[in-house]
Amino acid sequence: MNTQLSKNFSFLEMTITENRKFLSQNRQAPEKLVESGVQLCQTLLQPIRDHYGKPLVVHSGYRCPALNKAIGGSVTSQHCKFEACDFHIIETPLTEIFDWIRLKSNLKWGQLILEGWSMGHPSWIHISLGEPYREPSKCQQVMTFDGKKYQSI
Repeated sequence: MNTQLSKNFSFLEMTITENRKFLSQNRQAPEKLVESGVQLCQTLLQPIRDHYGKPLVVHSGYRCPALNKAIGGSVTSQHCKFEACDFHIIETPLTEIFDWIRLKSNLKWGQLILEGWSMGHPSWIHISLGEPYREPSKCQQVMTFDGKKYQSI
């Protein structure tokens, strides 16, 4: 199945994983979750891509429970519900993207996290759906995560 979830995002792209042991299983996302993936792509990822006019590189979109467990993901991860994506945009500073999303975009997200720190610099941005997909306490949360602790902004 390689349906388009939005203009520039496909099901295969959103179910990619470097952990090849789980690739086939990860691509068997339950149909009931795919609608969340469509919402994620259409309401968050596509507007970000359109704004920057460059491809958005997906690190992690949907994660099947086995993959999520294998990588040490949270048992409540929105990735397992097809409601979250970790990404970067080539040749665009992550802090620029992060600040545009949180300060200027008018997008409505659940969580926006600058994370994956390596050598003092972030490696990706995590963004997830907000209401009606998650509880209100996770709407418009903005944080950084240094690999050890979350810090609200």
